[in-house]
Amino acid sequence: MSTCADLRKFAMALEGVAEKPHFGMPSFRTNGKMFAESIPDNNEAILKLSKMHQEILFETRPQTFKPAIWGAIRWARLALDGVAANELKDLVREAYDEVAAKKRSAKQSPAPKRKRARA
Repeated sequence: MSTCADLRKFAMALEGVAEKPHFGMPSFRTNGKMFAESIPDNNEAILKLSKMHQEILFETRPQTFKPAIWGAIRWARLALDGVAANELKDLVREAYDEVAAKKRSAKQSPAPKRKRARA
């Protein structure tokens, strides 16, 4: 069984993470991009997991993992009572990596070289 305090502890232990409010709830971000949100009143969390992993969790553990949908965006909503602390730590890291990897790949993609026009 996990709590929102566990979520915060695991998120803040990761490099470059900042905690900021998101619609009145604590959210956790790297490079300004959110990867997790805490919902203390319900002991729930919302995480940005890979699409494939989300689908597996929604199908195999529907009491604990449900879709959190905002328009075209689909993240995973977790009932933290059904998640062990070590599993939550791994899920928070996965969510962090989902956001951090996209930021790294955008920085690493070089701009296409332009050919010089001949005079």
